[in-house]
Amino acid sequence: MDQLQPKKADLASPAFLRIEWQDGSVSALLARELRLACPCAICVDEHTGAALLDPSTVPANITIQDVEPVGRYGLSFRWSDGHRTGIFSWPRLKEIGEAGRSA
Repeated sequence: MDQLQPKKADLASPAFLRIEWQDGSVSALLARELRLACPCAICVDEHTGAALLDPSTVPANITIQDVEPVGRYGLSFRWSDGHRTGIFSWPRLKEIGEAGRSA
């Protein structure tokens, strides 16, 4: 199995997503951290990659209302602020989790 395919991904609570990876690592991704990393065209300039999302507009208590798999590619989320257009690839979710551990 592809190392970037998780063993398990579940919504541990509306506040965070827990992913168990094939390599044995675990990512606990906070809802706000994920929302701020949304890769969609509303949140990131498609041409420059510059962030368009103003972090001050994302509530500190934002929650994940729903999470759905996108084939074998990754996940999409529905947020409590109404946003729902971003698709997070497994490699991107792994990267976010690793950045959180080193912070």
